[in-house]
Amino acid sequence: MTMMNVDDHLYGALKAAADQHGRPVQALVDEAIASWLADAASDEADHAAIEQARAEAAEQGGVEFEAFFDSLPKDRS
Repeated sequence: MTMMNVDDHLYGALKAAADQHGRPVQALVDEAIASWLADAASDEADHAAIEQARAEAAEQGGVEFEAFFDSLPKDRS
């Protein structure tokens, strides 16, 4: 087990939530950290997929969204 410092206000809210749900504080902390790590891994996978799609589009002559719209003639009405 590792010790860590938690802001008193956060710990109070965490303790209240644990009491409300009838669960130990440690269980909520473990669940929150696991969820955050899973989200971070998913974000990294999404970012890698986006970069791969960009590279494939560039190979086929595609342009970035902003570059495309910036290249359009400006409305002079």
